[in-house]
Amino acid sequence: MRRILFITLCCVFCAVTLQAQTMLNGRVFEYKTRIALQGVSIENLGNKIKAITGPDGGFRIAAKTGDLLVLKSFGYQTDTLLLTDLHDKELFLEPQRMELKQVTVTDSNAKASQAAKNMQYVDPQFHGQTMVYHRDLKKQFDGGIILRMHYFKGYENKKNKALEKEQQRMLSEEISTIFTADNISHYLPLKGTDLDNFLLLYTPDIKVYNSKDFNLLEYLNTSYKTWLTLTPDQCKAGQIFNKR
Repeated sequence: MRRILFITLCCVFCAVTLQAQTMLNGRVFEYKTRIALQGVSIENLGNKIKAITGPDGGFRIAAKTGDLLVLKSFGYQTDTLLLTDLHDKELFLEPQRMELKQVTVTDSNAKASQAAKNMQYVDPQFHGQTMVYHRDLKKQFDGGIILRMHYFKGYENKKNKALEKEQQRMLSEEISTIFTADNISHYLPLKGTDLDNFLLLYTPDIKVYNSKDFNLLEYLNTSYKTWLTLTPDQCKAGQIFNKR
């Protein structure tokens, strides 16, 4: 009887061991684009074993049916998978939508337009010509106007250049406020010298930042993916450029 019981226990132990050693293979992609995602953390909550996806998005982890896998990656929504079988898996993560904290992006064109309105008054009855009202010796309005046609064109050109210069200054300040190490560190897993080098390479110029299709999170996500493909020397290229 004891022998039968011992053999039974050995069989059960072997079965459990074999089940625990079963390896699950899979790949992780970005939802819709099917871009292979490297560096995704995969944890099996059943046995506390973790794995990380490789360059092709592939992973291999010890698992059994009934285990729950948790998938995590920067910039993507965390997802879970309940294993109903151990066939090879293709898993997909959706990009995470985040909002910047304590960053206000203003419409510089609107400010420039408002500034222009505050600098002059245009009467539609006089074909949009800049004018001043004529006043008598007591500084009272007497119903007349004075048209300043002789210097109007030169004044307008100077004013437009001044407004354009002010708009460029405001945009530069916005970029400097957003692309700081303290702010960008909340959205990228970089710090120290790596973060400084990233900012030197990927802080956008005014033309890129002011384009109508510019989206900060998409820009950071794309730039970070490119950053991961750079060699150590390429990552430091911004230092050389900045010294010139």
